[in-house]
Amino acid sequence: MSDSLKEYKISPAGLKKEVHPFTFELTETFFANFEDALIQKCEIQVNVNFDNRKEPFILEMDIDGVIWSDCDKCTSTIPITLHSSFTFYVKYTTDEAMKDLDEMEIIYISKDEQEIDLAQFLYDFVHLSIPTHVICDNPGNTEYCDMEIIGLLEQQEQENTIDPRWGDLDKLKDKLN
Repeated sequence: MSDSLKEYKISPAGLKKEVHPFTFELTETFFANFEDALIQKCEIQVNVNFDNRKEPFILEMDIDGVIWSDCDKCTSTIPITLHSSFTFYVKYTTDEAMKDLDEMEIIYISKDEQEIDLAQFLYDFVHLSIPTHVICDNPGNTEYCDMEIIGLLEQQEQENTIDPRWGDLDKLKDKLN
């Protein structure tokens, strides 16, 4: 990752033993640093509480914002609101093998490391916050909807009336089951 992501690092070394709040603003510039990012336009705020009172340290992330994505119904670009929270832990280790463990909730760092790099976590958690089915709240009735596509979809639905022969076959199938 590039040096442009250095602002997304936390240095626990000089921090008092208490809960420390951090705020990160994520825009398309942030996501441009990652290959294959799904997000092209966004306004996201991530509030991170870093609790270093005892080990393992606790990192709580609250993600709030808006991304622009293609609607699954009309393919128009629409705003999608994101709200989610994630919690994970940071543990110091002297064992190099532990650093390579792939645990979702625990980050192992060496005692020599000066910073915790949050950039990849921010990227991953924002992408995990995107709904699997992207559609506006009121399909066909918003300023973003592509009415031409909505009209074609409605026309297609009307044309897809069931052939009566298929209805008779369904009745026969139901009798057999």
